[in-house]
Amino acid sequence: MPAIQIATFAVSGDFSSPELFKAPLEAIKTADGHISSFYGVQVEDVKKGYFISVWESYEHHQKLTQQASYKNIIEVLKPAAAGGFERDHINVAVDPNTALTSPAVEVVAFTLKEGSAAEQLTPLFEELGKGLDAAVGSHAPCVWGQSIEDKSKFLLVVGWDTVEAHWEAVKEGTSLHKTIQQIAALADLSIGHTHAKQHQG
Repeated sequence: MPAIQIATFAVSGDFSSPELFKAPLEAIKTADGHISSFYGVQVEDVKKGYFISVWESYEHHQKLTQQASYKNIIEVLKPAAAGGFERDHINVAVDPNTALTSPAVEVVAFTLKEGSAAEQLTPLFEELGKGLDAAVGSHAPCVWGQSIEDKSKFLLVVGWDTVEAHWEAVKEGTSLHKTIQQIAALADLSIGHTHAKQHQG
């Protein structure tokens, strides 16, 4: 089962050059189980950055993090971040690369509200996923999952033609809007978009 690492960080002044990512991404690219890597800044807040990597499994990425060379990778990336990286992994049932290579990538974090349970969200996410995949301008399939690190958190990644296509698909009066409102009653949402760049080497 593929796993995605989604890392967010506050962008420092040194992020302006994508060359900063070249050496660490080259190192990650050769790691056992690595499928692809992407990076970009948030459309809504250019002081927020994303680093997303796709792996054959969560265990493959964990194996890399336990190697001595991984510390060097993190050290090289530090100048890009004004602080630490907030990292989550999710296991997904389908290939996430279609969404991640789309012109506009939507990344949503859902944090359960006090008194809500993960089991309440699962059927709503399944309904939401079907609707998003069928939406005009969507690059299906979208992927979602519960954070391995924080069980109160879920993450969703959706590919779109444009950021505007996303907002049009979920505007008030649509069935998707209704489903999102149901989810919002159970969890707090943090929504962002990025024009992600894939590391090609």
